[in-house]
Amino acid sequence: MSEARSGADSERADIEERLTVVEQRLEALQREVQTATNRDIPLLKGTNRAIMAAEIETIDELPAAGRAFGQQLVERGERLSNVEAHIEVLNQSADPSTKAEKVATVLAFAANKAGDDGKVAVTPAEIRGCTGVSRRYAYDLVEAIAADVAGVQLRESQQVTTWNGTKHKQKALLVDCEQVHGLEEAVNSFTTEEGGSEGR
Repeated sequence: MSEARSGADSERADIEERLTVVEQRLEALQREVQTATNRDIPLLKGTNRAIMAAEIETIDELPAAGRAFGQQLVERGERLSNVEAHIEVLNQSADPSTKAEKVATVLAFAANKAGDDGKVAVTPAEIRGCTGVSRRYAYDLVEAIAADVAGVQLRESQQVTTWNGTKHKQKALLVDCEQVHGLEEAVNSFTTEEGGSEGR
């Protein structure tokens, strides 16, 4: 009888000890939850409000606010890229010597590409590659060179029908290297003709 009582007491003591451990863990967890509720979550909400400039009352509102904020970043990034491209065009256009150097580079590229044929098309992408200018400024150079350099014509973007389908030809300069009497003469023509590089 005494042995059974002793075993029951031992089992009860073991259970009480385990319950004490569980209670301690629950208390610690409760403190962590209270800290998160009273400090961390309000801090997180306040930070997100400040970053997103939006009223966020509950956690459920975070995904929508995040998507709206991401869209704003994309739109502002695009606007910034447009502004930077415009500034680059203005800076490059404001310096005639820089523009003349670009023209000389394009004509030299055309001469190298033409080989023995003497006639060649130079696309805006190729102008970007050989001069390092922006896409927008490359198209500006296409228009300017075609208008001001003798022996160069402008080919507009067009669809051409071939034996195996339709082929797209993009806008380009058509350079007749035999008519372009030397790079120096062509560049001088570009920079000195009435309505030339000034004001572009």
